[in-house]
Amino acid sequence: MNKADITLQGNQFHVSGDLNFANVMSIYQKSLSQVNKCSELIFDFSQLTSSNSAGLALIIEWIRLSKQIRKPIHFNHLPDDIMSIAKAAGVDDMFNEKYN
Repeated sequence: MNKADITLQGNQFHVSGDLNFANVMSIYQKSLSQVNKCSELIFDFSQLTSSNSAGLALIIEWIRLSKQIRKPIHFNHLPDDIMSIAKAAGVDDMFNEKYN
C-alpha cells in the first residue's frame, strides 16, 4: 500500500498513492492550505494507484469548494475505479460539466 499524498507543482495538484477513507481528510486539508496559490484548481491523478468511494467524495468536495471560491476546476487522468463508482452512483455526468 502506497501512502496517499497531494503536492502542488506549478499550478497543478498531483494526487498519488492509495486514496481511502483513512487518509482522504488529510489530503483534503493539505489541498486547502494551497488553493489560494492557484488561479484555477487542476488535479492530476496519474500517480494515484488506487481509490474507493472516498476518492469520489473528495472530488465532489473539491467541486463544491471551487464553486464557493469561484475558481475553475479541472481533473486530469481520472482513474477508472473512481469513474466506475461515479457511474454506479449516477453522478458521472458531473465530469462532463465545466466548472468555471
